[in-house]
Amino acid sequence: QIRTQVEQATDIAPDFVVFDGGTNDAQSIFRDRAYTFGAYTEELEKTLHVMERKWPTARIVYVAAHKLGSRDWDTQVALREATLEACRKRDVAVADVFGETTFDTRDDMQRAKYTFDDLVNGFPGTEGSGTHPNDAGIITFYVPVLRATLQQIASR
Repeated sequence: QIRTQVEQATDIAPDFVVFDGGTNDAQSIFRDRAYTFGAYTEELEKTLHVMERKWPTARIVYVAAHKLGSRDWDTQVALREATLEACRKRDVAVADVFGETTFDTRDDMQRAKYTFDDLVNGFPGTEGSGTHPNDAGIITFYVPVLRATLQQIASR
């Protein structure tokens, strides 16, 4: 889906391209057996190549999601390693929420406080499954890591 969005986007190069992935892939690989780790890695490489070809001057930033209580742990770790390797090979920056924060929805308190599954009055609620960060989860954990990553690569 990301590659399709990139292909359909404007050819005018942005300064930064920020994207994430792996969450639904972890579900598809482990529970659904829809495809393999090898297929994930191949598709990620193709997606990065399309971004680089379309916007050669843009700095690409991959956002590594938090530790997900809603996904198989070994699958998350394997996808993380494959993703980090692909990013290293292509000089893609990583805003590493997984590795640089304590956000871990295997902890039931964090799951309840920082994730949502449904909107409440049009806004993300709480008591989620552990997958989707709500506003508090984004502000507390994602924003600082992404901001620091963008500042670091902008200064190069």
